[in-house]
Amino acid sequence: MTEKNDPVFVKMMNDPQPIPRRVPDYMRKKGGIWYWTGALVTIAFLYEALTGLVILFYYQPANAYGSTTNFLNSTPFGSVILTTHLYGAYAMIVLLYAHLLRNLFVGAFKKPRMTQWFTGILLLLLTIGVGFFGYSMSGDVLSADATDVGRGIAQGAPLIGGYIERIFFGDGTALSLFQRMLGWHIVLTALIGVLFMVHFIIAEFNTIMPKITKKEFKAPLIDHEKPDYKPWYPYNILYMVELTFFMFFMILLIPSVLTLISNVPALFSPLPQVSPSSPLASIVPPYPPWFLLFVYKAMDFNMVSVIGTFWGTVLFGGAPLIYLLLLPILDRGSSLKLVERPLTVSLGIVGLIYMMGLSIWGALTPGVIIPDWEVLLFFLIPAVVVFLLVYSVTGWIKRGRLKHPHPERIFINFTFLGLSSFGLGMLLSAFLTSRAMMYEIPLVLLAMAASISFISLFIILNEKPEIVEEESPRMMRSRYYVAYSGGFAMSSVAIIYVISGIPDNSLTNGALYGIGLAILFLIAGAIVKIYRRTQFGE
Repeated sequence: MTEKNDPVFVKMMNDPQPIPRRVPDYMRKKGGIWYWTGALVTIAFLYEALTGLVILFYYQPANAYGSTTNFLNSTPFGSVILTTHLYGAYAMIVLLYAHLLRNLFVGAFKKPRMTQWFTGILLLLLTIGVGFFGYSMSGDVLSADATDVGRGIAQGAPLIGGYIERIFFGDGTALSLFQRMLGWHIVLTALIGVLFMVHFIIAEFNTIMPKITKKEFKAPLIDHEKPDYKPWYPYNILYMVELTFFMFFMILLIPSVLTLISNVPALFSPLPQVSPSSPLASIVPPYPPWFLLFVYKAMDFNMVSVIGTFWGTVLFGGAPLIYLLLLPILDRGSSLKLVERPLTVSLGIVGLIYMMGLSIWGALTPGVIIPDWEVLLFFLIPAVVVFLLVYSVTGWIKRGRLKHPHPERIFINFTFLGLSSFGLGMLLSAFLTSRAMMYEIPLVLLAMAASISFISLFIILNEKPEIVEEESPRMMRSRYYVAYSGGFAMSSVAIIYVISGIPDNSLTNGALYGIGLAILFLIAGAIVKIYRRTQFGE
């Protein structure tokens, strides 16, 4: 018999649960996408596995750069596969961060989900590792820069630095380097697959986190299956198919469009850069993968030159990781409401600002040493501002001066306003210093984001909304579904006819083919969505 304090694995063996579970309807309706961030990560991972297997057949560690460029230029549809494989990895990392942050703010790390939280953190680490090795396998100048940074960090480890370097980066020859890169890329990918299954089973056993509007929003919070919950087939299955089509649409569209645009910054270009031996290599900024820019920039701090790159990585990369792992212990209160967890909320927002700020700093000033006083101001000012604002708002809500049925919206807008304002300030400073035109579009976009966040926050703070019953969306009539689907089907036939005639003899044509495929996935997703609205009213 299962006891209350038994480990989660003992409970799972002694008290088996149905997998997958039935879930409430609101998870498939407007706003329900946030319950499926983990599913979106899985979809991206499956895309990566499929395209990665194709690339593996052509990759040659003995000729890393040559085999990469040959695959890009000579393999049928190689440009579509390679560029979307890169951006599929980017999508997976972004979605993992979104999944982690959502769970952090809603308190999904508390009992009974502590083991689930730990496996999620490990999945994030493994994905970043896979991304780093995959990014470094192309053999271009950015690959060399990323490898040099990785070598420097590994060599700095006390006593065993040389062993760590040889384990991950080989014996110093190019062949051993790319063999190790390929090997670790495959091994870590396999570990992700295994750990994902463990994470999924634990998550299903623990049930979903019920809606945040639940009156008794306290841990341990589990969802009890109700008679009106729909079965997985066809309700959730069709929703998963819809999400898959829309996900593939984004993964195909973004890199294909960027391929058509000239002078895309090297940090975000879907195409390999020049070879490290090329005379043009010197004009390419020494960037690591964008998802490691925050750690990379920390290596430019003057203090890191004193303590060394290894300990600098431990401090600026390891400390946040340790905090996340200890979070279930540090935040042990039973309440899951944001207003009753101001410390966790503040640290989450500050961490986001630090990560974004360091990443922008690294993109703007790669390799530029930062004096200690600037580092102190960078870390001190956002922390003071965020803590004052969060604790003030939570105090107003508790004392009844600020009443809102959805206080999480206040904190979300605070977060976006802080991130956009901080990034805007950094870009504006760089623009005023250099007058470089490359900053104009990001400046405008961040200014728009900051303005929208400010206006939205102003409206939320001044409105007095009433809690209303959720209304089910009206079911679309079947004849509309037939009409829309017929129109979409005709459009699909036209698109297939057009892209089937595009010769795959240039990067431009490959990008156009990718855009055509993306639109087909968009249409397929729209058809499924309309069908769900017609048949299920979702």
